[in-house]
Amino acid sequence: MIRHFVWALRRELWENRWLYLAPLGMAGVLVAGFGVYAINLPSHVAAAATLGASRQRAALLAPYDVAAGLMMIAGLLIGSIYCVDALHGERRDRSVLFWKSLPVSDLMTVVAKITIPVVVMPLIVWACTVAVHLAMLLASTAILAAAGQSALPVWTSVGLAANSLALLYHLLALHGLLTAPLYGWLLLVSAWATRAPFAWAVLPPVAIAFLERVAFGTTHFAHLMLSRLSAGLESMPTPAGGALLDSMSLMPLSQFVMKPTLWAGFAVAAMFVAGAVRLRRSALPL
Repeated sequence: MIRHFVWALRRELWENRWLYLAPLGMAGVLVAGFGVYAINLPSHVAAAATLGASRQRAALLAPYDVAAGLMMIAGLLIGSIYCVDALHGERRDRSVLFWKSLPVSDLMTVVAKITIPVVVMPLIVWACTVAVHLAMLLASTAILAAAGQSALPVWTSVGLAANSLALLYHLLALHGLLTAPLYGWLLLVSAWATRAPFAWAVLPPVAIAFLERVAFGTTHFAHLMLSRLSAGLESMPTPAGGALLDSMSLMPLSQFVMKPTLWAGFAVAAMFVAGAVRLRRSALPL
């Protein structure tokens, strides 16, 4: 069963090579962009040296924060686009008939599909982000050495090993597990909609938020949706200096696991996945 599940995951990556090619392309763009920024890096480092310790660290971390933030946004967008098309696409191109003929259950297929954005995409984004940060650090070292300056302040501020582990935890916990209900909803819509699945995925939540605002004057549903989309970062304390990378490890694992919203989200995601499985079981080509 585990072997079949692994093959189901490999099938998704084989069919959707853009799942890893898009982050790799984004990583290349970020490295190229940093190359342009790094032309003036010696002056930026010299200016940061005149600041206090926390402000100096935040200033040197700024481009790494931008790279990590853009990679995380890209990961969320890629995961969402994948889920919207995951079950609708196989009905549209009639490949659902072929895949349903294989000895892989509908449950395993749908679980494999939601595992892609919840687990696999965060790992891909993490690997690409770490590679981008390492490339930025090596480029910084070469440029500063050519200018006769030390790169030690940059390496110390970035703290590649510690920040990489914190980033991995952040991506898996907040961008993966905490966001599972949203991905489950997108899969459910993908299994149900006959056309325009993206519109069907977006319009109902927007309508609910609008009706709540008009009827009750509250925005609880919109806040819930935004908190999921922002991976719960708005509820976390602001780190000293305001650096994004410093916020990654502020929530202890024990505190995250005990969050009622996490388990409520799992329950909602399970219902959406069950609905998608039931719909796929009777799915016909469009």
